[in-house]
Amino acid sequence: MKTVFFKSNDERIKTFGRHTYKDGMPAFCWTGSGFKFIFRGNGISLSFMPFETPYTHYVLVKVDRHKQRFPISTGNEKIIIEGLENKRHTIEFIKITEGESVDERIVFAGAEIMGVTPEIFPVQEQEGRLKIEFIGDSLTAGYGNLGPATEKKFHTYQQDSTQSYAGICAELLNADAHFVCFSGRGIYSDCNGKKSYEIPTFFSHASRVTREPWDFSKWTPDAVVVNAGTNDFAGKVEPSNFITATVDFLKQIRATYPNAYIFWVYGMMQEAAYPSLEEAFKQFPDERAKLMRLRPHFEFKDEIGANGHPNVKSARRQAKVVAKLIKKELKL
Repeated sequence: MKTVFFKSNDERIKTFGRHTYKDGMPAFCWTGSGFKFIFRGNGISLSFMPFETPYTHYVLVKVDRHKQRFPISTGNEKIIIEGLENKRHTIEFIKITEGESVDERIVFAGAEIMGVTPEIFPVQEQEGRLKIEFIGDSLTAGYGNLGPATEKKFHTYQQDSTQSYAGICAELLNADAHFVCFSGRGIYSDCNGKKSYEIPTFFSHASRVTREPWDFSKWTPDAVVVNAGTNDFAGKVEPSNFITATVDFLKQIRATYPNAYIFWVYGMMQEAAYPSLEEAFKQFPDERAKLMRLRPHFEFKDEIGANGHPNVKSARRQAKVVAKLIKKELKL
């Protein structure tokens, strides 16, 4: 039996989603971001850098076809997978919850691989894989999708971004996806009617914690899916302000991604923003930009999760609709 330690800046480790670095090690802030690699061994232990947060974060770890959620609240935890066959395995680590502390990033410090001849191998990129960037608020992040309709507060253990409409849509399309989302935020104002780190602002950031700029040359999507407007109208935004901000954001996306398809999907929780979104799209004529109205969860049975948000059942229904639209427009 041998044990081999690998640092997290090893070039054979593939990171995904928007991320930053801390002391040279990859740091993950956005839901849906993480890393993966291939190793040979019968066990593995993942380590992280210590951090402070008022929340317990949850990550999803997949080893081959098996997956398990793990809590991380201090960074001192170790995720240990044992009892594997001594052969090659693919491991994937995904941050699936949000948080709002001073530095909530989960920093991957390295891995110990146990086995007879432990080794790490690079992940082979899949050529021609569809790339989608999902932008939005709690609906994209999966706020409360694991919780009951009676729950009125936010708990990270009731959130899983892989089971939001966006996460399921990406899976249905076998897409390489980025998730740039923050619960409670809007295009012009937040759910309380305040100007607070709006979606067009954090669209340009590599991390919502450090707010350092994202290098858009690193990754270019074939399609951008925006789900926003719910919080603006919950905060009683003036429609004219929302329309102007929406047109400006559409122009911002188009300037950033000249060739990408843009899909704005709306209606999962309420319908108040739709007339304003229609007006915004009239002011932004673009053959590759489409507005789609979704049917809200309250029209269906047993689709409401925590604090009035869609649950996983609702997300699955909506994901199928959005995936069908993307397939149609991109001729997949």
